[in-house]
Parts: sequence; structure tokens; C-alpha cells
Amino acid sequence: MGAEESRPRASGGLSDRGNSLIPPTGRAILKDVPLRIGVIESIPFTIVTNVIDESRQNTTKLTGYVPDLIELLADKIGFIPKIQLAPSNQTYLGLIQVVVNDDYDIVIGDVTVIATRRELVDFSNATFNNSLRIIMGKTSDVTIELLSFLKAFSRNL
Repeated sequence: MGAEESRPRASGGLSDRGNSLIPPTGRAILKDVPLRIGVIESIPFTIVTNVIDESRQNTTKLTGYVPDLIELLADKIGFIPKIQLAPSNQTYLGLIQVVVNDDYDIVIGDVTVIATRRELVDFSNATFNNSLRIIMGKTSDVTIELLSFLKAFSRNL
């Protein structure tokens, strides 16, 4: 994409509220936003099967925990999943790099969280009792002062 083009991004974060009196909901609004989701073949999480469809075309079918998770999240949140199977020779560092390079919006896979990777991308909490995580681009930290409502009682006003 050129510099003049921009992809639709999630909205609804604290910085998007401006002077609105509507409190933030705590998560991004992704309804109808297409998300490029990278997955890797990792049995039983993502199982890749080549099948012949009704029109006699050879297609790739993804089954397993990760495709089911993506479908559930898409139904609940409303984003449009554009699932892309990463090449079989893709390294775990390469999976991190495709998110950093904005080739994928997120990657879902059994990726171990280490300090050098955390410097480049953000990780979700584990979605399965192992190292399966959702990897997303880094966002700027928002600092919220939890006791700011008490400033009205300050002597310095």
C-alpha cells in the first residue's frame, strides 16, 4: 500500500473519544473491519487439507482449534476474517516480522513469548493451555490516572 492509502483500523479506543461523554467500552470496535489473519499449520490447532470443491477446483480447507476460534471471534466481534496460511517454511521470527511489516494484522499460532519478541509486537493471554497466542502490532501505551477524579478536592486549584 502506498503512503496515501490507509487500511481501515479499529476504532473506539481512548484516543478516539475526543470530548465525548460516552465512556470507552474497553475494546476496539472491529465491526465490518477486514482483518488479515495469518495462521500456520500446527496440528491439532490448524490442520490443512487439500480438497476438491463442487466446481472441481483444488482448495485448501483449514480445520482445528484456531479456525474455530477465528470463526467464534468473528461472530462475536463482527470483523471480516481474511485468513492466510503462512508458508510451511515460515519461521517463528518470520511470523513476528509479518505483523511488524503490516503484511498481516494478526497472527494466531503456538508462538512462545520471549523478551525480544515482546519488544516488536504485543501478545494476547494464552488462548489454550500452552503457548497458543494472538500476535498483534504494537500500540502506544495509554496512561490512565485512576484517582484523577480526586483532583477537584486539591488545594492547588
